[in-house]
Amino acid sequence: MNPDRLIDAIHAAGITPAEPLPQIADGRVRRFSTAEDKPRARSGWIQIFDNLDGSRGAKYGDHRQGITGTWFSGRPHRELTAADRREYAEKMAADRRRLAEAEQLRHRQAAEKAAALRKQARPAPPEHQYLLRKQVQPHGLRLFAGTLVVTIRDIDGNLTSLQFISPDGTKRFLSGGRIAGCYHSIGQPPAPGEPLLIAEGWATAATLHEATGLNCACAFSAGNLRPVAEALRGKYPQCKIIICADADPVGLAAAQAAAEAVGGQWIAPDFDTEEKTL
Repeated sequence: MNPDRLIDAIHAAGITPAEPLPQIADGRVRRFSTAEDKPRARSGWIQIFDNLDGSRGAKYGDHRQGITGTWFSGRPHRELTAADRREYAEKMAADRRRLAEAEQLRHRQAAEKAAALRKQARPAPPEHQYLLRKQVQPHGLRLFAGTLVVTIRDIDGNLTSLQFISPDGTKRFLSGGRIAGCYHSIGQPPAPGEPLLIAEGWATAATLHEATGLNCACAFSAGNLRPVAEALRGKYPQCKIIICADADPVGLAAAQAAAEAVGGQWIAPDFDTEEKTL
């Protein structure tokens, strides 16, 4: 496998790695930092497979931008036998089972750790530096070692992970936690026919709730807007879903796609001198 061809494909997809990419063809998902990431963030991911016939394939993506892609090295100049194809199919099936089991274990362990950490945390005070800067109330957030703790739950209310927000606004997630399709909710559950707002960041969601009194879900990233919108559409089929976009190209495109997927609406912020991203 020529690693340069894979890296070229990742760059062409709009992902710029900020560190050397792992080139291990064992089917494991490995994370990496991108040029657009904040410090300590690792939005990029890559998964490389050995096809047992001299070729390799890869999946890759960027959680922050909602980008995914695939790559194939090309087969060598030899015909696959029936035994080769059978061995390859069996290996891929075994890899999928192994990866699914490993992911389930990571998610289960992270959920248990999230519950333990939340239990240790205390209610967040309104005078926390981040809350003061964003001019919002805690809305049930907790505090652990000076850092705000945001709970992340699935559609059934099960705790799946945590987001930590430092006083300076640095954000990170609990390692191994399930995020896709999960969210943080602010406000009372919506009544049938009532609008339900979905935003990317927690501070944006809190600001929207305080301004409207409506329930607002925080999806945590542009790439998670659609999975969260689809999950909430299933839970609240009679609600009017409104996706509240971040003021950047990735956020605007993701908001529009999410709204179209659930028959909802999307709106974009209109700022003059205020900061564009909460």
